[in-house]
Amino acid sequence: MEHTTRLPDPADVLSGSRGAAHLAAEGVSHALGDRPVLRDISLTVAADERIGLIGENGLGKSTLLRVLARDLTPERGSVLRAVTGRVGFLPQEPGFPAGWCVTDVLDRAHAELDALAARLSVLEEDMTHAEGPALDALLADYSRTQDLHSARGGWEREARTGEVLAVFGLGGLAPAHPVARLSSGQRARLALAELVLADPCALLLDEPTNHLDDRAADWLTDWLRRYRGPCVIASHDRALLTDAVTGIVDLDGPRGTVVRHGGGYRDYLAEQRAARARWERRYAQWRDETDRVRERLARASSADDGGGLKRDNEKMSYGRTGGRVQAGLAHRARSARLDLQRLLDRPVPRPPEPLRFRARTGDGGPGTAPRPAPQQAEAGPPLLEAAHIAFRDVLHDIGLTLRDGDLTVITGPNGAGKSTLLRILAGVLPAEHGDVTLGEGVRVGYLPQETVYEDGHRSLLEVYARRRALDQDTAYAELGRFGLFRRRDLAVPVDRLSTGQRRRLSIAELFAARPGLLLLDEPTNHLSLPLVEQLQEAIEEFTGPKVLVTHDRALRERYADHVVELADGVLRRPGRIRQPSAPR
Repeated sequence: MEHTTRLPDPADVLSGSRGAAHLAAEGVSHALGDRPVLRDISLTVAADERIGLIGENGLGKSTLLRVLARDLTPERGSVLRAVTGRVGFLPQEPGFPAGWCVTDVLDRAHAELDALAARLSVLEEDMTHAEGPALDALLADYSRTQDLHSARGGWEREARTGEVLAVFGLGGLAPAHPVARLSSGQRARLALAELVLADPCALLLDEPTNHLDDRAADWLTDWLRRYRGPCVIASHDRALLTDAVTGIVDLDGPRGTVVRHGGGYRDYLAEQRAARARWERRYAQWRDETDRVRERLARASSADDGGGLKRDNEKMSYGRTGGRVQAGLAHRARSARLDLQRLLDRPVPRPPEPLRFRARTGDGGPGTAPRPAPQQAEAGPPLLEAAHIAFRDVLHDIGLTLRDGDLTVITGPNGAGKSTLLRILAGVLPAEHGDVTLGEGVRVGYLPQETVYEDGHRSLLEVYARRRALDQDTAYAELGRFGLFRRRDLAVPVDRLSTGQRRRLSIAELFAARPGLLLLDEPTNHLSLPLVEQLQEAIEEFTGPKVLVTHDRALRERYADHVVELADGVLRRPGRIRQPSAPR
């Protein structure tokens, strides 16, 4: 998919106004094949607003960005783009015209500057032949155009281009380097560099930090905070959402609604916690009222059967008085039944239990009491020991000892062997040299980056039940406790699940296994942000040893004191480097 490349109209460039710019979608609906992804969505983004677009994978974030970019025409609804100049659109997999080289991309990035420079040249030529009022008008036009050229960084063009290319890891590319020979990550970074250099009037960014290292992601975050113009960012990067956005739009609101939250990501989390507390209160009130009505009904029914009729001098009341009593009891029973039916017709769903790891080690069994918190426990025996681990030319003499409460976060460049090391520790892949020793009775919870499901034609529920060796009723109840799936999802064949849904299935299996040690490879990949927050809380509450491999900036920053880097086949603690800010 080619990102938006509409060249600027000279009149738009010369207007130079962004104050009234805004983007709007009204009643937008669209389906991909037979699957609706956008349902009657309306959204307005004003100048200086940076909206973070979040939601489960497959809910239409990328589709909505394409609609706003006019890269896709919706089946229903309309889009208004009140902007002068270019709208910059970065898809997850940007494309470029065939035969282009790096210079062509940079020339397109500088198109507005070139238009301003060309205007200055024309005005200079015209002024040589003008005089009087005409010259005054040309001088005023020249001054305004020169101010715009300066404000857009025209005089620092070459230096700024070099800086942006360097920060995105593209500084070593020759100008004539063909774009087609770049890796997918390099193409994504080149497209992002083009948008930064072009400084368009509006921005639509789909996962802009996917291919960035920490230095580049920090630089981009700072640049976005200084950006002036309507901006929509679809992202799972919590660090970016925390530091760069001014509002959150959640495509996965209650009952499929779209919910807009004021403030940044921290405000969104606070609203989510408050909403969860309200849900729990509503459910508790509904449950208590239902219990009270059931008790009323039971008392009335018992009395109606004769067990509750009043006695007068130890004699049953008969005749007119007894009839009135019976009628009253019947009325109370009918009233209780109606009240109960009203409550049952409008139930408050039970909130899913918070995700919790319940360890099962040794002979403690499922009811084992939790271990003491790491800070209160003395160093116990190792639950896992790895010694002199080597594998091909990737791992060299790796040693690792894990005890209760240990947390290790492994970082490093792609291809460094992080996933390979986790597979060896989990016993999935044998090491060529060295040994891995588990403590007695320790159950390992291993979450790979991607789980392969061989029975993909079977439903989610069937696959889960078979892999857990459970009957379907028990599997249904177990999945229901986790709250990871809608009921209708359980009947969907695994092959038709989205990437995020398959990841949820892997998460469910991990929690159900009740591990005593965690080995997690990119645990937050493909998950909705509320689920990421739940998973993070569960990891932090887990008292056994845990090893995480992650590119999640928020996780790595949160656990910075536990980070080790795998590079050149060895583990070492990286130094902390303060990143430079991005100039405008």
